[in-house]
Parts: sequence; structure tokens; C-alpha cells
Amino acid sequence: MAMEKKLGTALQTGVTASGISGVHEQSARKSSAGELKVYKDKDGNDLAVYVVDKHKEYTVEALLQANVQDKEVGDVTTVGGITGVVTSWEVIESNEDVKKVSVGIRTFPGLQ
Repeated sequence: MAMEKKLGTALQTGVTASGISGVHEQSARKSSAGELKVYKDKDGNDLAVYVVDKHKEYTVEALLQANVQDKEVGDVTTVGGITGVVTSWEVIESNEDVKKVSVGIRTFPGLQ
């Protein structure tokens, strides 16, 4: 749904297409993640902080066309221009709504 700004600051709307054929995105979440390693001296004072295991995570919730094949955890796919490993594939079914899916992927920057 296109919105026309009348007053105030123009804000971005909509969801970036995942690029998965037959999937119609309703919401998406992109994040950068990593683990902090804190090194301390003999008195417990912080000496240095390093970030390790840096990666991106992307989750999209979408409507599925009837012909879409389910993914499996471990499959490699591209979502929103990010290529990574499927970490979750949840199908949501209801007798009062259409079939939906929530798919999560994680990147591994050192492996392409």
C-alpha cells in the first residue's frame, strides 16, 4: 500500500523482496550479530574487547504460493540479497488464513 506523506519527515515503508520465487513478503528483520570477547588483566580490569563470529541474520515472514517447496535447515539460499544458510523454516497453517512461512538465514562471511 503506497502512502502519501502530508506533514513531517518522509519515512521508508514496505518490505524488501526476499528474492525467493513464490514468496510474498509481509515483514522482514535484518540484523548484524557477533560475540564479544573481553580480555582482563590479573586484577580483573578490562584490557581489550574483540568482536568474533561476526555475521548477518535475516528473517522474513511471507505468504506462500501453492507451488513453493519447503526449505530445510542447512540449505543455502539467498534472501533479501544476502546469501546464507537456512537456520529456520517455520510454516504457519490455519483454517482461517492462508499458508505463511517464517524463514531465517545466517551468513558466514569467511565462506562464500
